[in-house]
Amino acid sequence: MKWQKVYLREMDEEEKEFFKGYSNEIWDGDIPELDEEVLVTLPLSSGGFTDTTIDTWVEVDGGLGFENTDNDIIYWMEIPKYNGELDD
Repeated sequence: MKWQKVYLREMDEEEKEFFKGYSNEIWDGDIPELDEEVLVTLPLSSGGFTDTTIDTWVEVDGGLGFENTDNDIIYWMEIPKYNGELDD
């Protein structure tokens, strides 16, 4: 599994015309499926990352975003599925 980066960026003119005034920014990068619960972390100015939490990609205020995470740059990863194997 790999961490995916999503970030807000300014829309280009074609995107502004298509979305017609909802916002001047759009999420870019690999986004989760709608209503998908995932692991999230945020980059810190020190170069590290915040503790990993669980959040859900949802519709927010006429757009999309994480339900409980508000940042311009977010890293997310699918929650690993238990495969029945445990280390002894």
